[in-house]
Amino acid sequence: MKFSGSIVALITPFYQGKVDITALQALVDWHCQQGTQAIVVCGSTGEANLLTPCEREEVIQAAIKVAAGRIPIIVGCGAPSTHEGISMVQQAEEWGAQAVLVVSPYYVKPTQVGLYQHFYLIHESTNLPIILYNNPGRSVVDLSIDLICQLAKLPKIAALKDSTLDLSRTTVLRNQLADRLSLLSGDDPTTAAYLAQGGDGCISVTANVAPALCQQLIQAWVKQDVALFQSLNQKLMPLHLALVSETNPSPVKYALSALGKSHNELRLPLMPATTETRMKVDQSLQTLGLI
Repeated sequence: MKFSGSIVALITPFYQGKVDITALQALVDWHCQQGTQAIVVCGSTGEANLLTPCEREEVIQAAIKVAAGRIPIIVGCGAPSTHEGISMVQQAEEWGAQAVLVVSPYYVKPTQVGLYQHFYLIHESTNLPIILYNNPGRSVVDLSIDLICQLAKLPKIAALKDSTLDLSRTTVLRNQLADRLSLLSGDDPTTAAYLAQGGDGCISVTANVAPALCQQLIQAWVKQDVALFQSLNQKLMPLHLALVSETNPSPVKYALSALGKSHNELRLPLMPATTETRMKVDQSLQTLGLI
């Protein structure tokens, strides 16, 4: 399976302390209509670590049912332990997911050898395509270039989501792997630069709010319409920056509440966005004509 274009890292909407399944279903259907290429549920933007196992199952199954094969549902399967990661991946496969996004084990700080064994055993436990997720800001450890190239030899490793600011990695990986892996940005403000360095798309927070514009940006690059690409990047940048001005997903949940698509509710220890951030979000939404 080839992963490219604008893939949304979907929020998990809450209302009065519970998962708001009605809002979740509406968001999935909206993305299917807006041109989003795929949906990631139960990722960090989806507050996955703050969901109960029952809620996790509810979110995944609801998203798969509503998407109904129109676009792929990718399930986040992050855990500190390999055995828990395997269990998550096998559940996602059982429930009908099209792929899994597997982040590096966090908190335990494994070595590169330990990371290889973690991803290798997950690879052996499933038939689903696997997207590696490198996010050293949250997991502390970094997937090295050498490790990514080693993992790319495994047939079910299909893509990399890279949330680092080292944009040279994209070109280095493209030089070493050609088209063996899909390369996906995990950072909206640098997505345009990531594409120019050889990337295929983005797993995006901003696409929660402006899915059509995010997809248009990537399509402009694919078509080499440089003027449109630059124009869209400039228009989207204030929104990108507003949505990362506090810990994700606090700003994007406020933005979706401003659009009337979910309640501005998070789970502790996450807190709602501050007044300053809400003002930045409101201004960027107004400039784009979204509110």
